[in-house]
Amino acid sequence: MRNIVIYLFIGLGLWSCNKTKSTSFTIEGLIEGDFKDSTEISISYLTQNNGIWEEVEHTSYSKNNKFHFEGNINELTAACLFYDDVEIPIYLEPVVMKLVIDKNNPYAYKLSGTSVEKESIELRNILSVDMNTRYQIANSVQEIFNEISLYDNYPKLADSLMQKVYQYKAELMISAERIVSLQLDFINKHNSSQIVPHLLYLLARDNELVSIDTVAAIYNGLPEHTKATLLGRLAADYIKLVNRRDISIGDMAPDFSRESIQGDIISLSDFIGRSYILLDFWASWCAPCIKGIPDIKNIHDKYNKNLKIIAISSDSNREDWLNAINKYQLGMWTQILSVEALNNSYFRQETDLAVIYGANAIPLYILIDEQGKIIAKWNHIGEEQLIEIDEILTNQFHVP
Repeated sequence: MRNIVIYLFIGLGLWSCNKTKSTSFTIEGLIEGDFKDSTEISISYLTQNNGIWEEVEHTSYSKNNKFHFEGNINELTAACLFYDDVEIPIYLEPVVMKLVIDKNNPYAYKLSGTSVEKESIELRNILSVDMNTRYQIANSVQEIFNEISLYDNYPKLADSLMQKVYQYKAELMISAERIVSLQLDFINKHNSSQIVPHLLYLLARDNELVSIDTVAAIYNGLPEHTKATLLGRLAADYIKLVNRRDISIGDMAPDFSRESIQGDIISLSDFIGRSYILLDFWASWCAPCIKGIPDIKNIHDKYNKNLKIIAISSDSNREDWLNAINKYQLGMWTQILSVEALNNSYFRQETDLAVIYGANAIPLYILIDEQGKIIAKWNHIGEEQLIEIDEILTNQFHVP
Protein backbone atom coordinates (compact mmCIF):
# COMPACT_ATOMS: atom_id res chain seq x y z
CA MET A 1 0.00 0.00 0.00
CA ARG A 2 2.96 2.24 0.00
CA ASN A 3 3.97 4.23 -3.01
CA ILE A 4 4.01 8.37 -1.78
CA VAL A 5 5.71 11.41 -0.17
CA ILE A 6 5.73 12.70 3.44
CA TYR A 7 6.91 15.94 5.04
CA LEU A 8 6.94 16.29 8.82
CA PHE A 9 9.34 18.95 10.01
CA ILE A 10 9.14 21.97 12.25
CA GLY A 11 10.82 25.32 12.42
CA LEU A 12 11.44 27.35 15.51
CA GLY A 13 12.71 30.56 13.87
CA LEU A 14 15.55 32.62 15.31
CA TRP A 15 14.77 36.10 16.57
CA SER A 16 17.04 39.01 17.23
CA CYS A 17 16.14 42.36 15.76
CA ASN A 18 14.77 40.61 12.70
CA LYS A 19 12.84 37.40 12.28
CA THR A 20 14.77 34.67 10.46
CA LYS A 21 12.79 32.31 8.26
CA SER A 22 12.65 28.85 9.78
CA THR A 23 13.99 25.88 7.87
CA SER A 24 13.13 23.19 10.40
CA PHE A 25 9.98 21.37 11.33
CA THR A 26 8.80 19.31 14.26
CA ILE A 27 5.88 16.96 14.58
CA GLU A 28 4.54 15.94 17.95
CA GLY A 29 2.22 13.04 17.22
CA LEU A 30 -0.47 11.22 19.19
CA ILE A 31 -2.49 8.18 18.09
CA GLU A 32 -5.73 7.81 20.02
CA GLY A 33 -7.05 4.32 20.72
CA ASP A 34 -5.49 0.95 21.49
CA PHE A 35 -2.02 1.31 19.96
CA LYS A 36 1.03 -0.84 20.65
CA ASP A 37 4.27 0.62 21.93
CA SER A 38 7.29 0.34 19.61
CA THR A 39 5.13 0.37 16.48
CA GLU A 40 7.21 1.67 13.60
CA ILE A 41 5.92 4.95 12.15
CA SER A 42 7.59 6.54 9.15
CA ILE A 43 7.20 9.70 7.17
CA SER A 44 8.51 10.48 3.69
CA TYR A 45 8.55 13.54 1.48
CA LEU A 46 10.31 15.01 -1.52
CA THR A 47 12.99 17.63 -1.49
CA GLN A 48 14.99 19.18 -4.29
CA ASN A 49 18.74 19.70 -4.16
CA ASN A 50 20.47 21.38 -7.08
CA GLY A 51 17.55 20.50 -9.32
CA ILE A 52 17.55 16.82 -8.32
CA TRP A 53 14.48 15.36 -6.59
CA GLU A 54 15.17 13.12 -3.63
CA GLU A 55 12.95 11.29 -1.18
CA VAL A 56 13.62 11.81 2.51
CA GLU A 57 12.29 9.25 4.96
CA HIS A 58 12.35 9.30 8.74
CA THR A 59 11.35 6.61 11.21
CA SER A 60 9.98 6.88 14.72
CA TYR A 61 8.59 4.36 17.21
CA SER A 62 5.48 4.84 19.30
CA LYS A 63 5.66 5.12 23.08
CA ASN A 64 2.54 5.68 25.16
CA ASN A 65 0.68 6.38 21.91
CA LYS A 66 3.07 9.23 21.06
CA PHE A 67 5.69 9.70 18.34
CA HIS A 68 8.02 12.50 17.26
CA PHE A 69 9.62 13.70 14.03
CA GLU A 70 11.89 16.62 13.23
CA GLY A 71 13.85 17.70 10.22
CA ASN A 72 14.58 20.42 7.71
CA ILE A 73 12.40 21.84 4.93
CA ASN A 74 12.32 25.32 3.43
CA GLU A 75 8.66 25.59 2.48
CA LEU A 76 5.32 23.82 2.19
CA THR A 77 5.69 20.26 1.05
CA ALA A 78 3.54 17.14 0.77
CA ALA A 79 4.27 14.06 2.82
CA CYS A 80 2.91 10.64 3.72
CA LEU A 81 2.81 9.08 7.16
CA PHE A 82 2.88 5.28 7.39
CA TYR A 83 2.25 2.78 10.15
CA ASP A 84 1.03 -0.81 9.96
CA ASP A 85 -1.06 -0.80 6.73
CA VAL A 86 -2.17 2.82 7.11
CA GLU A 87 -1.04 5.62 4.80
CA ILE A 88 -1.94 9.22 5.68
CA PRO A 89 -1.20 12.12 3.29
CA ILE A 90 -0.40 15.39 5.06
CA TYR A 91 1.13 18.79 4.31
CA LEU A 92 4.22 19.99 6.17
CA GLU A 93 5.60 23.45 6.77
CA PRO A 94 8.80 24.56 8.54
CA VAL A 95 7.01 25.04 11.86
CA VAL A 96 6.15 23.10 14.99
CA MET A 97 3.13 20.88 14.33
CA LYS A 98 0.87 18.73 16.44
CA LEU A 99 -0.75 15.71 14.80
CA VAL A 100 -3.58 13.73 16.43
CA ILE A 101 -4.74 10.52 14.72
CA ASP A 102 -7.79 8.44 15.58
CA LYS A 103 -6.64 4.83 15.14
CA ASN A 104 -10.14 3.79 14.03
CA ASN A 105 -10.54 6.67 11.59
CA PRO A 106 -7.02 7.73 10.53
CA TYR A 107 -8.05 9.84 7.56
CA ALA A 108 -9.89 12.25 9.89
CA TYR A 109 -6.66 13.33 11.60
CA LYS A 110 -6.14 16.75 13.20
CA LEU A 111 -3.01 18.72 12.34
CA SER A 112 -2.34 22.10 13.93
CA GLY A 113 0.41 24.65 13.45
CA THR A 114 0.37 25.05 9.65
CA SER A 115 -1.16 27.85 7.59
CA VAL A 116 -2.32 25.46 4.87
CA GLU A 117 -4.32 23.10 7.06
CA LYS A 118 -7.56 25.02 6.48
CA GLU A 119 -7.32 24.20 2.77
CA SER A 120 -6.40 20.60 3.53
CA ILE A 121 -9.36 20.16 5.88
CA GLU A 122 -11.77 21.49 3.25
CA LEU A 123 -10.43 19.02 0.68
CA ARG A 124 -10.44 16.11 3.14
CA ASN A 125 -14.05 16.82 4.06
CA ILE A 126 -14.99 16.71 0.38
CA LEU A 127 -13.17 13.41 -0.14
CA SER A 128 -13.85 11.83 3.25
CA VAL A 129 -16.53 9.31 2.23
CA ASP A 130 -14.51 7.91 -0.66
CA MET A 131 -11.21 7.96 1.22
CA ASN A 132 -12.68 6.02 4.15
CA THR A 133 -14.19 3.55 1.70
CA ARG A 134 -10.78 3.06 0.10
CA TYR A 135 -9.15 2.43 3.49
CA GLN A 136 -11.75 -0.22 4.26
CA ILE A 137 -11.37 -1.90 0.88
CA ALA A 138 -7.58 -1.82 1.14
CA ASN A 139 -7.75 -3.60 4.50
CA SER A 140 -10.15 -6.21 3.09
CA VAL A 141 -7.93 -6.81 0.06
CA GLN A 142 -4.86 -7.18 2.27
CA GLU A 143 -6.68 -9.80 4.34
CA ILE A 144 -7.56 -11.70 1.17
CA PHE A 145 -3.96 -11.57 -0.07
CA ASN A 146 -2.78 -12.89 3.29
CA GLU A 147 -5.28 -15.73 2.97
CA ILE A 148 -4.27 -16.46 -0.63
CA SER A 149 -0.63 -16.85 0.42
CA LEU A 150 -1.72 -19.75 2.63
CA TYR A 151 -3.25 -21.64 -0.29
CA ASP A 152 -0.46 -21.86 -2.87
CA ASN A 153 -1.22 -25.57 -3.30
CA TYR A 154 -4.97 -25.03 -3.67
CA PRO A 155 -5.36 -23.09 -6.93
CA LYS A 156 -9.17 -23.39 -7.05
CA LEU A 157 -9.51 -21.86 -3.61
CA ALA A 158 -6.98 -19.14 -4.47
CA ASP A 159 -8.90 -18.36 -7.68
CA SER A 160 -12.12 -18.08 -5.69
CA LEU A 161 -10.49 -15.60 -3.35
CA MET A 162 -9.11 -13.63 -6.30
CA GLN A 163 -12.65 -13.12 -7.58
CA LYS A 164 -13.32 -11.13 -4.41
CA VAL A 165 -10.25 -9.04 -5.16
CA TYR A 166 -11.56 -8.28 -8.65
CA GLN A 167 -14.88 -7.19 -7.15
CA TYR A 168 -13.08 -4.84 -4.79
CA LYS A 169 -10.98 -3.57 -7.69
CA ALA A 170 -14.16 -2.56 -9.53
CA GLU A 171 -15.39 -0.72 -6.43
CA LEU A 172 -12.05 1.04 -6.11
CA MET A 173 -12.24 2.19 -9.74
CA ILE A 174 -15.67 3.73 -9.18
CA SER A 175 -14.38 5.45 -6.04
CA ALA A 176 -11.25 6.65 -7.86
CA GLU A 177 -13.36 8.22 -10.60
CA ARG A 178 -15.37 10.12 -8.00
CA ILE A 179 -12.22 11.28 -6.22
CA VAL A 180 -10.70 12.60 -9.46
CA SER A 181 -13.92 14.44 -10.27
CA LEU A 182 -14.01 16.00 -6.81
CA GLN A 183 -10.32 16.96 -6.98
CA LEU A 184 -10.81 18.67 -10.34
CA ASP A 185 -13.82 20.55 -8.98
CA PHE A 186 -11.80 21.67 -5.94
CA ILE A 187 -8.95 22.85 -8.21
CA ASN A 188 -11.29 24.84 -10.44
CA LYS A 189 -12.84 26.59 -7.42
CA HIS A 190 -9.53 27.20 -5.61
CA ASN A 191 -7.09 28.19 -8.33
CA SER A 192 -4.86 30.08 -5.91
CA SER A 193 -4.80 27.37 -3.22
CA GLN A 194 -1.35 26.39 -2.00
CA ILE A 195 -2.14 22.68 -2.30
CA VAL A 196 -3.43 22.78 -5.90
CA PRO A 197 0.02 22.06 -7.45
CA HIS A 198 0.26 18.91 -5.36
CA LEU A 199 -3.19 17.76 -6.51
CA LEU A 200 -2.07 18.29 -10.10
CA TYR A 201 1.05 16.24 -9.39
CA LEU A 202 -1.13 13.40 -8.07
CA LEU A 203 -3.40 13.59 -11.13
CA ALA A 204 -0.35 13.55 -13.43
CA ARG A 205 1.15 10.59 -11.57
CA ASP A 206 -2.07 8.54 -11.75
CA ASN A 207 -3.19 9.70 -15.17
CA GLU A 208 -5.45 6.82 -16.16
CA LEU A 209 -8.62 8.74 -15.23
CA VAL A 210 -7.72 12.20 -16.50
CA SER A 211 -5.64 13.11 -19.54
CA ILE A 212 -2.22 14.63 -19.02
CA ASP A 213 -3.24 17.38 -21.46
CA THR A 214 -6.06 18.38 -19.07
CA VAL A 215 -3.66 18.44 -16.12
CA ALA A 216 -1.10 20.47 -18.09
CA ALA A 217 -3.73 23.00 -19.19
CA ILE A 218 -4.86 23.55 -15.60
CA TYR A 219 -1.24 23.90 -14.45
CA ASN A 220 -0.49 26.48 -17.15
CA GLY A 221 -3.35 28.62 -15.79
CA LEU A 222 -1.94 28.79 -12.26
CA PRO A 223 -0.41 32.02 -10.93
CA GLU A 224 3.30 32.31 -11.61
CA HIS A 225 4.17 32.54 -7.91
CA THR A 226 2.36 29.20 -7.37
CA LYS A 227 4.35 27.56 -10.14
CA ALA A 228 7.58 28.75 -8.51
CA THR A 229 6.90 26.92 -5.22
CA LEU A 230 8.37 23.51 -4.40
CA LEU A 231 5.03 21.82 -5.09
CA GLY A 232 4.64 23.87 -8.27
CA ARG A 233 8.01 22.68 -9.55
CA LEU A 234 7.14 19.12 -8.60
CA ALA A 235 3.93 19.25 -10.64
CA ALA A 236 5.72 20.83 -13.61
CA ASP A 237 8.49 18.23 -13.65
CA TYR A 238 6.08 15.32 -13.42
CA ILE A 239 3.83 16.68 -16.16
CA LYS A 240 6.89 16.93 -18.39
CA LEU A 241 7.84 13.38 -17.42
CA VAL A 242 4.46 11.90 -18.31
CA ASN A 243 4.37 13.75 -21.63
CA ARG A 244 7.84 12.44 -22.40
CA ARG A 245 7.14 8.86 -21.33
CA ASP A 246 3.92 8.07 -23.21
CA ILE A 247 5.10 4.66 -24.41
CA SER A 248 2.80 2.99 -26.92
CA ILE A 249 2.77 -0.02 -29.21
CA GLY A 250 4.96 0.78 -32.19
CA ASP A 251 7.43 2.89 -30.16
CA MET A 252 11.04 1.88 -29.70
CA ALA A 253 11.60 0.49 -26.21
CA PRO A 254 13.69 2.82 -24.00
CA ASP A 255 17.05 1.29 -23.16
CA PHE A 256 18.13 0.71 -19.56
CA SER A 257 20.87 -0.92 -17.52
CA ARG A 258 20.40 -2.67 -14.19
CA GLU A 259 22.19 -5.07 -11.89
CA SER A 260 20.46 -8.45 -11.94
CA ILE A 261 19.89 -10.66 -8.92
CA GLN A 262 22.97 -12.62 -10.01
CA GLY A 263 25.10 -9.46 -9.84
CA ASP A 264 25.51 -9.00 -13.60
CA ILE A 265 24.86 -5.65 -15.29
CA ILE A 266 22.30 -6.24 -18.03
CA SER A 267 21.05 -3.76 -20.62
CA LEU A 268 18.01 -4.04 -22.84
CA SER A 269 20.23 -3.21 -25.81
CA ASP A 270 22.28 -6.36 -25.11
CA PHE A 271 19.40 -8.41 -26.53
CA ILE A 272 18.25 -6.20 -29.39
CA GLY A 273 18.97 -7.97 -32.66
CA ARG A 274 19.39 -11.30 -30.88
CA SER A 275 15.95 -12.22 -29.55
CA TYR A 276 12.46 -11.06 -28.69
CA ILE A 277 12.10 -9.63 -25.17
CA LEU A 278 9.24 -9.93 -22.69
CA LEU A 279 9.27 -7.36 -19.87
CA ASP A 280 7.32 -8.59 -16.84
CA PHE A 281 6.46 -5.76 -14.42
CA TRP A 282 5.52 -7.32 -11.08
CA ALA A 283 6.03 -7.19 -7.29
CA SER A 284 6.12 -9.70 -4.45
CA TRP A 285 2.96 -8.15 -2.93
CA CYS A 286 0.96 -8.27 -6.20
CA ALA A 287 -1.39 -11.29 -6.09
CA PRO A 288 -2.34 -11.11 -9.82
CA CYS A 289 1.38 -11.04 -10.65
CA ILE A 290 1.96 -14.19 -8.60
CA LYS A 291 -1.07 -15.83 -10.20
CA GLY A 292 0.50 -15.32 -13.65
CA ILE A 293 3.83 -16.97 -12.78
CA PRO A 294 2.91 -20.47 -14.08
CA ASP A 295 2.07 -19.01 -17.51
CA ILE A 296 5.35 -17.09 -17.60
CA LYS A 297 7.21 -20.30 -16.74
CA ASN A 298 5.46 -22.08 -19.60
CA ILE A 299 6.44 -19.29 -21.99
CA HIS A 300 10.03 -19.47 -20.76
CA ASP A 301 10.21 -23.24 -21.16
CA LYS A 302 8.86 -23.14 -24.71
CA TYR A 303 10.75 -20.14 -26.09
CA ASN A 304 13.84 -19.76 -23.90
CA LYS A 305 16.16 -19.94 -26.97
CA ASN A 306 14.40 -17.11 -28.78
CA LEU A 307 12.79 -15.03 -26.03
CA LYS A 308 14.53 -13.12 -23.25
CA ILE A 309 12.33 -12.57 -20.19
CA ILE A 310 13.26 -9.67 -17.92
CA ALA A 311 11.21 -9.42 -14.72
CA ILE A 312 11.14 -5.87 -13.32
CA SER A 313 10.03 -5.67 -9.70
CA SER A 314 8.42 -2.62 -8.07
CA ASP A 315 9.34 -3.91 -4.61
CA SER A 316 10.74 -1.26 -2.27
CA ASN A 317 12.01 -3.91 0.14
CA ARG A 318 14.88 -5.92 -1.29
CA GLU A 319 14.38 -8.78 1.18
CA ASP A 320 10.73 -9.20 0.15
CA TRP A 321 11.85 -9.27 -3.49
CA LEU A 322 14.53 -11.91 -2.90
CA ASN A 323 12.23 -14.05 -0.76
CA ALA A 324 9.55 -14.06 -3.48
CA ILE A 325 12.09 -15.06 -6.13
CA ASN A 326 13.22 -17.99 -3.99
CA LYS A 327 9.69 -18.99 -2.95
CA TYR A 328 8.32 -19.11 -6.50
CA GLN A 329 11.59 -20.29 -8.12
CA LEU A 330 11.93 -17.35 -10.49
CA GLY A 331 15.69 -17.41 -10.90
CA MET A 332 15.44 -19.09 -14.29
CA TRP A 333 15.04 -15.71 -15.99
CA THR A 334 16.54 -12.26 -15.36
CA GLN A 335 15.31 -10.46 -12.24
CA ILE A 336 15.95 -6.74 -11.69
CA LEU A 337 14.47 -3.90 -9.63
CA SER A 338 12.49 -1.09 -11.21
CA VAL A 339 14.28 1.56 -9.14
CA GLU A 340 18.04 1.43 -9.39
CA ALA A 341 18.67 2.51 -5.79
CA LEU A 342 16.03 1.85 -3.17
CA ASN A 343 17.16 4.70 -0.92
CA ASN A 344 17.04 8.43 -1.60
CA SER A 345 15.66 8.02 -5.10
CA TYR A 346 12.00 8.92 -5.06
CA PHE A 347 11.66 11.22 -8.05
CA ARG A 348 11.79 8.59 -10.71
CA GLN A 349 11.72 10.26 -14.09
CA GLU A 350 15.15 8.98 -15.00
CA THR A 351 15.44 5.86 -12.87
CA ASP A 352 12.12 4.07 -12.32
CA LEU A 353 11.46 1.67 -15.17
CA ALA A 354 7.80 1.41 -14.16
CA VAL A 355 7.44 5.14 -14.76
CA ILE A 356 9.48 5.10 -17.96
CA TYR A 357 7.35 2.30 -19.41
CA GLY A 358 4.04 3.61 -18.06
CA ALA A 359 3.42 0.66 -15.72
CA ASN A 360 0.85 2.53 -13.64
CA ALA A 361 -0.72 -0.78 -12.65
CA ILE A 362 0.86 -4.20 -12.37
CA PRO A 363 1.14 -6.80 -13.65
CA LEU A 364 2.13 -5.37 -17.02
CA TYR A 365 3.70 -7.43 -19.79
CA ILE A 366 5.45 -5.75 -22.73
CA LEU A 367 6.63 -7.72 -25.77
CA ILE A 368 9.53 -6.24 -27.75
CA ASP A 369 10.67 -7.52 -31.17
CA GLU A 370 14.22 -8.10 -32.34
CA GLN A 371 14.50 -4.53 -33.61
CA GLY A 372 13.62 -3.14 -30.18
CA LYS A 373 10.06 -2.10 -31.07
CA ILE A 374 7.16 -2.58 -28.67
CA ILE A 375 4.67 -4.86 -30.43
CA ALA A 376 2.24 -5.81 -27.64
CA LYS A 377 1.21 -4.82 -24.08
CA TRP A 378 -1.02 -6.74 -21.65
CA ASN A 379 -2.20 -6.16 -18.08
CA HIS A 380 -2.52 -9.88 -17.45
CA ILE A 381 -1.46 -13.15 -19.04
CA GLY A 382 -4.40 -15.37 -19.86
CA GLU A 383 -5.44 -17.72 -22.63
CA GLU A 384 -5.92 -14.92 -25.15
CA GLN A 385 -2.47 -13.44 -24.49
CA LEU A 386 -0.81 -16.86 -24.56
CA ILE A 387 -2.33 -17.52 -27.97
CA GLU A 388 -1.08 -14.15 -29.25
CA ILE A 389 2.44 -14.74 -27.93
CA ASP A 390 2.40 -18.25 -29.36
CA GLU A 391 1.36 -16.99 -32.80
CA ILE A 392 3.98 -14.23 -32.85
CA LEU A 393 6.90 -16.40 -31.74
CA THR A 394 5.84 -19.54 -33.59
CA ASN A 395 5.58 -17.66 -36.87
CA GLN A 396 8.88 -15.90 -36.25
CA PHE A 397 10.95 -18.86 -35.10
CA HIS A 398 8.95 -21.81 -36.45
CA VAL A 399 8.76 -23.36 -33.01
CA PRO A 400 6.46 -26.43 -33.11
